Amino acid sequence: MKFFITLFSIIFFFSCQSDKIKKPKDLIEKNKMGLIMRDMILMKSISRNYIVAIKNKNWFGDKYIYEKYKIDSLQLIKSLNYYAKSPKIYLDIHNDIKTDLQRLMDSIAVEVKEEIRKEKEFEGSTKSKN
Repeated sequence: MKFFITLFSIIFFFSCQSDKIKKPKDLIEKNKMGLIMRDMILMKSISRNYIVAIKNKNWFGDKYIYEKYKIDSLQLIKSLNYYAKSPKIYLDIHNDIKTDLQRLMDSIAVEVKEEIRKEKEFEGSTKSKN
């Protein structure tokens, strides 16, 4: 029985060691990774909702991300894998993205309300002239 406990302990020890997360040497920093992931989410949403408008646009997609952030596909994949295996950091990144997108939606809502207000004023002024 002692042999099995020792064997299990050794296997457990080595299995934990192999799961250790190795930080890539060209890791994309956390804040920049958040911006990249945010842009990827926005692009996916735009492409789903406005496919006709972007169908022939060669600037839309992965190439845009690589050029904007001066990264390559391998660096992005390694960094995504690293952060995905670090749940605390990954959660922080996603919370930052959520906050950023909420701020963006709030600013869009303010702009929409302002446009509606202007339209109502314009309609009111054209009705009073008639």
